[in-house]
Amino acid sequence: MRAVYAGSFDPITLGHVSVIERAFRLFREVHILVANNRSKKHHFTIEQRTELVSLSILKDDKIKIIPYEGIVADYINKHQIDAVIRGIRNATDFEYELQLEQYIRNTTLADTIYLSPYTHYMQTSSSLVRMFLMSGKSEHASSYMVPKAYLRMLEYEE
Repeated sequence: MRAVYAGSFDPITLGHVSVIERAFRLFREVHILVANNRSKKHHFTIEQRTELVSLSILKDDKIKIIPYEGIVADYINKHQIDAVIRGIRNATDFEYELQLEQYIRNTTLADTIYLSPYTHYMQTSSSLVRMFLMSGKSEHASSYMVPKAYLRMLEYEE
């Protein structure tokens, strides 16, 4: 089975990485779509976010990292993806994800699979990392990021 894990990854966190690691063990192929959500004001460019994702995960032929500007359902249909991976940490995530699942169910043949991050990353979010960065407290962001990606992220901030 082939799966897609789409997100803005602005920036990618250890919570995202833990979901990717779990998906990697479950699926023959995992497409990571670094999406450019036009309704969000991104902190990092799509190129920077794609690079941060690449620095954060293991290199393997099973994983494809793709910067993506379009509608994820279109990608799923075009590439005959079997499953959509969604990370879920709490009830708030679940409410949002249920709506997204209904959209995916009605526009593709893919099933949605929910994976939670490892327990110690349950409270990790890109929003929290961005708050640390925007408030000049980047040293606090380091505990939520892969070290190589975190160092690269700091270069972007300068």
